[in-house]
Amino acid sequence: MAKSISNAIKVTKMTNKLIPKRWWSRTLLGFVLLLSVAAVIWFGIALSQSQVNGDRAPYLQMGGPERMTIRWGTVKTGRGEVYYGEQADPLSKSQAEGKRGKNHRVILRELKPDTRYYYRVKQGGKWLMPEAEWFYTSPKIGSDTPTRIWVLGDPGEKDFHNQVSQNTYKWLEAHPRPGRPLLDFILTTGDNAYPNGTNAQYDSGFFLPFGNYLKNFTVWPAFGNHDARRWAFYRIFDRPKNAEFGGVASHDKAYFSFDYARTHIVMLDSEHGDLAKDSPMQAWLKQDLAQTRQDWVIVVFHHPPYTSGTHKSDNPNDSAARMVKMRENFAPILDRAGVDLVLSGHSHDYERTALVDCHYGLSNTFAPWMLKDKGETDANGVTHYRKAHRGLSPYDGTMYIVEGSSGEGHKVEKLLPVMVKTSPDAGSLMLDIQDQTLTARYVNYRGEVTDTFTITKGVDEKAAVSQGCEK
Repeated sequence: MAKSISNAIKVTKMTNKLIPKRWWSRTLLGFVLLLSVAAVIWFGIALSQSQVNGDRAPYLQMGGPERMTIRWGTVKTGRGEVYYGEQADPLSKSQAEGKRGKNHRVILRELKPDTRYYYRVKQGGKWLMPEAEWFYTSPKIGSDTPTRIWVLGDPGEKDFHNQVSQNTYKWLEAHPRPGRPLLDFILTTGDNAYPNGTNAQYDSGFFLPFGNYLKNFTVWPAFGNHDARRWAFYRIFDRPKNAEFGGVASHDKAYFSFDYARTHIVMLDSEHGDLAKDSPMQAWLKQDLAQTRQDWVIVVFHHPPYTSGTHKSDNPNDSAARMVKMRENFAPILDRAGVDLVLSGHSHDYERTALVDCHYGLSNTFAPWMLKDKGETDANGVTHYRKAHRGLSPYDGTMYIVEGSSGEGHKVEKLLPVMVKTSPDAGSLMLDIQDQTLTARYVNYRGEVTDTFTITKGVDEKAAVSQGCEK
């Protein structure tokens, strides 16, 4: 009897030990299943939000001297046709889509360079546009055509992007270019839709405030961290992977280059790109910069090498150290090539340097010898910078600009030592390039110019070419 009781007690103790183990095991399994279900639900929602559907007015992509891409969206599946010509009435030519869909694309080819064309889209027997719109093809690569570029920074933020859009247009109308359109093309520094880069947020945050421009001017957007939260970006915007407009073919939609007149534009991916030394993007960048013979080179990516605004480039924990990597691993390549201008966003403010080089460490490592030209400010408040040589010349000075303020602006409490100018106002940047002079104006959301500078190249062609970072 006593032995039976003892055995029963042992069995009870063993059972009591097993119960917690079974309970924890079942609880853990339930938690894993719950997470799996949540992940599937999130993926389904994200996938749905990334689908490009719904009505979207025609907008321009991949413009070049001899081609233009017309994109638009519809609720109903169908096959559209673009009517176009050098006269608005009649439109003498047409090009139909190759297949039916909701996310539409027609590529017009064999166009004349630097020519005004009119176009109108028809689908299902109905015009999708009340009247014909227009675009200009790019001038021949290498021509001396004056160039005006509008730079939008983080435009998806909604606080001020309507005012930026409206008052910039008023500024453009007040500062026309004789015989030329109000501008030539648009660049963005990323984060084109907030907060998650959904298709609906591109509609409300990008196409609604800026659609009046996008029907006439090609836009080349950078890829930002908010764009990366869904998969709509690459379904909405086209990328030239095969050097269709100059430069070296990257064979990668994430980074590419193109030429416009005498300007070479390089677009990098600082969000999803491999930022390590000797990465494929680095190898391509070196090759691309080595081959260009253009007078001006502008490089665009989202994460700035230098900023103390809403993000801190000194902080390796900010943005997974992408700003640090762009400074340490990519800025030396840009300086060595003699790139003229580097445009970034991410921080929702406006900051810029003078002409600098060789600054790859923390902000407290910036030294006076790294300043190539501090500039001279005239009586009108315009600061003038000079570069000795034409084209690309090693370590001839590069200007870095943070332009992430087209949706909202913030005051920078303490500028980094490398920076010389800032603005707390939301706004955008207007670049005018003619011959050997680049003129830049920061136009705030009220249409006021709060920073103007010029860079003039070729002022001393006999000057020695620098071979590296020399004190």
